[in-house]
Amino acid sequence: MTRLPKCSLAPSGLFGLAALLLSMSTAPAMAAGLNGDAAYTEGPQACAECHAQAVDDWLSHGHSRKLGIGGPTIAALDGRFGLSGIARDGGFLLPDHDKDVYNWDNVLFIIGASKHWKTRFVGADGYILTKNGKNQYNWSNGSWSNYHKDEKRQFTCGTCHTTGYRKDGTVFNEKGFPGVSKAGLPGIKGDWAHFNITCAACHGPGAAHAKKPTKTNIKVDKKAKQCGTCHIRGKDPKVIIAKGGFIKHHEQYPEHLNSPHKKFSCGTCHKAHVTRASGLKVRKGKKEVCDNCHPKQRKAYTGSSMAKAGVKCMDCHMGRATKSAIKNGPYEGDVWTHLMRINKGADYTMFSADGKTAKNAISLEFACMRCHADGDKAAYAAIKSTHTLGK
Repeated sequence: MTRLPKCSLAPSGLFGLAALLLSMSTAPAMAAGLNGDAAYTEGPQACAECHAQAVDDWLSHGHSRKLGIGGPTIAALDGRFGLSGIARDGGFLLPDHDKDVYNWDNVLFIIGASKHWKTRFVGADGYILTKNGKNQYNWSNGSWSNYHKDEKRQFTCGTCHTTGYRKDGTVFNEKGFPGVSKAGLPGIKGDWAHFNITCAACHGPGAAHAKKPTKTNIKVDKKAKQCGTCHIRGKDPKVIIAKGGFIKHHEQYPEHLNSPHKKFSCGTCHKAHVTRASGLKVRKGKKEVCDNCHPKQRKAYTGSSMAKAGVKCMDCHMGRATKSAIKNGPYEGDVWTHLMRINKGADYTMFSADGKTAKNAISLEFACMRCHADGDKAAYAAIKSTHTLGK
């Protein structure tokens, strides 16, 4: 069975960083997590005893790198809570100002350690570092943005960056965080069992299953609502929250519920444990996941001028109408939308009048004018079939 290596201070060959390697033991660990809930295993190392491939796949997934370790906690956390490593050797940059604040001895956590979209930093007192701004690193273009410049911002991100999160947990503020000399971390809201989105986030606390595996003492929930636990903003899953002319990030579940695919599970297209780059289910003989269910559209599209130009289904039907870190153009965010449906109306607007919510279809701005920003929307609306254009 595959074993993952213990962490060293040398960068990992798999990720180019040693931050976030999973420390594996020879037997399932049953110790309680930080929140004291004995129902949780120490981390995914317990799952790897029987599910080595799934854990290996998880390690390549962004879910395994939602919350990285900074400086002060390394010695105490190495090999515990499913997380191990050292971020300063992982290619992460700190803001080049206020060195008394932005230095590795003062960085407790890295929010967004997967090197997708954006990264922010949590200080030794548990508050997100915001002094003088330029405190959010944007991976797509290497720029720095202001995230709540000079505001006092608690770390309240545990719901989607940790597993077994309790918003009312007080372990950190009663005892302090392991490796930090201060008693208590006022900036942290709540506590948790595991760093990152581990097996237990989707399958439930697994100590009983690890001890005596049966099909009845572990959860296997394939409904889209399971993914919607994190991939959502706001309280109403049918409302797509927007701001500044883009859908806000983490809205995949509300988008899905407003799409023609709302009865599908996320697993219809995605492999649960595999990173998004290689985690789409493409059947034998197919080139894109869309081909699995839309052979007529694929046949019509093949040989068209758009197909010859290399335009894929997702380029139009999943136009980048969502913004996480930065926008790359007037109609191009940095996250693919899951609305899928395109409204070709020349007068159709994708957002509500106040701009706070999105509707249930992509507008021509994001389907066509993302690439053809200087084009005429009315002219695009008049095209009868984009699938056969030029044939």
